[in-house]
Order: sequence, then C-alpha cells, then structure tokens
Amino acid sequence: MNPENWYYVHLRWAVMVEGKEGLRHWTESVYIFRSDTREQAFRQALQIGYQREGRGKEGRRLVEHRFAEVLLLDTLGTDPRPFQVDLGSKPPGRHLPFEHVFCPEGSKPEAFF
Repeated sequence: MNPENWYYVHLRWAVMVEGKEGLRHWTESVYIFRSDTREQAFRQALQIGYQREGRGKEGRRLVEHRFAEVLLLDTLGTDPRPFQVDLGSKPPGRHLPFEHVFCPEGSKPEAFF
C-alpha cells in the first residue's frame, strides 16, 4: 500500500450579487490535506469548494458565494515532517533603506484561528 501524499490546493469563490452589481469580489482559500492520488485530491478539492457555497439576502438582493475554480493543486510529498508552502511575493508598502536591520525575534505572531 502506498503512503498518502500531502496536497496543497488553492480554491476561489465568486461573491455574486443579484442585479446590476454582479461579481462583488473573489474569495480564496488554501487547504492542505492527505489523499491517495492526484485525481482523488482533485475530487476532494471540488467537494470542499462546493461545500463552502452559500446564499443569503442583503435587503431584497440575493447574494451567492459560488465555487468558481481550483487555481492550484500540488503534491507536497508523503513526509510527515514540517514542510514549506511558498505564498509568493507582495509589494513592500513602504520604503526601507538597504541599511535597515530586521529583528524577527521581536515578532508577535497572531494565531491563525
């Protein structure tokens, strides 16, 4: 029996508003889970995406959270040790001179949940 692989999936939903507004914005989430095969992982990703769909009312307008697409599906291997997930790059937001000294020890990380 082959060990399960860890998979990383990046999903996108559209927040749609009835009437002229239409697409209000996109929401995106990343999930990390185990699966036997890439095909099974894709099916799991679809299941997650459809389960998060929803609808509600804002006054008289219908607002729907529609599953739009699987943006990325990648295997992270079978090793249960910690692994890295790169999140890309971001613009700096402010200028820092080359001489700037960072102090990661002074970080106060927040909890994700």
